[in-house]
Amino acid sequence: MSKGQRDRGASQSTDPADDAEQPSWKALWPFLVALAVVVVAAAGIGISYLIRPAEDRMSEEARVQHAVNDQYTARNDLDYAKYRASTCATTVSSATFPTEAVFLDENRKSSEQNGHIVIPEITDITVDGDRATAKVHWHFDDKPDDEQTTGVVVVREDGDWKVCTS
Repeated sequence: MSKGQRDRGASQSTDPADDAEQPSWKALWPFLVALAVVVVAAAGIGISYLIRPAEDRMSEEARVQHAVNDQYTARNDLDYAKYRASTCATTVSSATFPTEAVFLDENRKSSEQNGHIVIPEITDITVDGDRATAKVHWHFDDKPDDEQTTGVVVVREDGDWKVCTS
């Protein structure tokens, strides 16, 4: 081997990584632009969740669930004002709507005998304009094996969903 061939052989690297070309910034631009778009979109979604109240982000079905849950929670908490507020005007004005004393007495006795009302799920929610129906699956704390299913009607009054007897 001649001296020139030896010099060329000595200057050549045997590491294949040295032979590969390093990517240029020009080749990375599409990826950086895509990353920037994703970051901006994620930031926009995050900001909208922070700015927009949770109530505005809820579906109508979720609002119906909250109305039903509010009524059952009012019974558990013996909160007559909350119970009235979660009940439609037609039911509140009916002759069969309980007075505060009756409400407190009935729900206190029920709670002492059976425990609190537990709602594992609300199913079959159907919203049709300002009226909705749902099935409430519930049981008492002290009687978890005695699950009940109750159909409820929920109506929208002044923008809020309220439980109604009919």
